[in-house]
Amino acid sequence: MSHSVMLTQLANSGWTQCPSIARALAEAGIPVPTEDYLRSAFDTSVWDTVATLSSDLSRHFQSYPFAEEAIYGPLLVPHARLFDVRRSQSRHIRSSQPEITKPDFVDERLPLGADHTDLAAPWTLFVAIISDAGLAMGSYNDITAQPRNIYTVNGSDTRQLMTRQLWCALVLQNPQAPDCEQRKRWTSTLFAGEALIDSSAVSGTVLHGQVRQRLGKATRGSSPMRVRPALHVGSAAPMHNMSYS
Repeated sequence: MSHSVMLTQLANSGWTQCPSIARALAEAGIPVPTEDYLRSAFDTSVWDTVATLSSDLSRHFQSYPFAEEAIYGPLLVPHARLFDVRRSQSRHIRSSQPEITKPDFVDERLPLGADHTDLAAPWTLFVAIISDAGLAMGSYNDITAQPRNIYTVNGSDTRQLMTRQLWCALVLQNPQAPDCEQRKRWTSTLFAGEALIDSSAVSGTVLHGQVRQRLGKATRGSSPMRVRPALHVGSAAPMHNMSYS
């Protein structure tokens, strides 16, 4: 994927093209990621890194079920103290997402979960599976029990970023909802990077117009249960006139 394709993809994502999301970013003090902003906020070399890591991830996980359908690419996550994607998002924010018609469901037992954002920057950039669904790699128990080398790419254990924060950002970034029954097949993303809650695993899906962050059996590993291996890339240039506290 070339620099221009990546930049065009992000500049035409839900962050910019869904008016309610773009407005929420502006209200939170986060720059809307237009192409001009992305070119100024990230060094050109960052997009080379995104391309390299995307290829590395694809090659490393190519033998797993549904790998041929997985697309790796850039994923932006906003600063959690300014715009926390892990929380239930209001209709004020979801109103420009036509496939999401009901209030978000976040199981009340869930803590906030892992935060991977840079505390000094408005955006943190990752490479992840950004297509409709991820890879089928078994249950939460299967994935977390396996040797580290199975999931390690460029020295990083990709399980650590299989979290709610990255998936919730993807739901906002993608023009059409991932892990949704309106796609080719219904799936759910398993968050192997999050701790068990009451012996249950956390997963995310979009079902019947509702974004759902829910708990389920840690032993469930049927094909609809997917994971999205990811790697950290870098951070946008700090905005010196903004407060991140």
